[in-house]
Amino acid sequence: MARLATEVAAELRQRIVTGELQVDDELSFRDIMRDWDVSMHVAFKALRLMRDEGLAEKITGIHGMVVTEDAFELALAWRPAPPVTSDFGARVVRTAIELADADGLAALSMRRIGERLGVATMTPYRYVGTRAGLESMMVDAIFAEHPPPRSPAVGWRAQLELLCRMQWQMYRDRAWLAKTVSFRPSELSPHVAAHLEWATRAMADWGLGAEPASRVAATAADFVRGTAMDIEREAGAGTDEDTALFEFGLQRLLDGFAPLVR
Repeated sequence: MARLATEVAAELRQRIVTGELQVDDELSFRDIMRDWDVSMHVAFKALRLMRDEGLAEKITGIHGMVVTEDAFELALAWRPAPPVTSDFGARVVRTAIELADADGLAALSMRRIGERLGVATMTPYRYVGTRAGLESMMVDAIFAEHPPPRSPAVGWRAQLELLCRMQWQMYRDRAWLAKTVSFRPSELSPHVAAHLEWATRAMADWGLGAEPASRVAATAADFVRGTAMDIEREAGAGTDEDTALFEFGLQRLLDGFAPLVR
């Protein structure tokens, strides 16, 4: 059964409390992938959670992080974090999406969001932080509305087709989305990560190890996103011909994956 990043982080946190992990002990991505049998994306997310809680920090020259000096006290006092956004924060994100849909991402500003909500320009910042933080929340909210299929198709190829076509339609519906989403492990938001984890699990179920499966998932996601960006940059809204080109490219990509699958 696939492990979640929150589960891995919880077990690492417990190891700090029990003394199994000490100050400056290394937490490497590869060790986590091996010990918990998870993809690189899950390992990155787990360590990012540890970093956000002050339990781990990045050190130059290490492919991962190390346990911080205050980790024991922080882990001992740890309590589940409250939701990142309040009801008003969710309204800020939804308003930003509506404005970006109407006028494009370049026209989006905190001033316009404040005017739409009837609050001061600086008020939204208290709920979303930076402009980059707002864009990440916007992307995550959209991906939350399009979760991976509950009942996967039979076979790895059909499963990847299903997910890639879903993402393609999302980018066709919102031209700005492909330019904003990131599939880099260090920048993944929860619901974007869910797409990658679903694809990774689909490939792992057909014989690939965790790391090659995660690479296949990331490559497929980047293909869909890159194709959508190219079409939007050249001609604006996608056409039926563009979809035909996408389908041709998708099939050739999957042909390339086929020799990897047992």
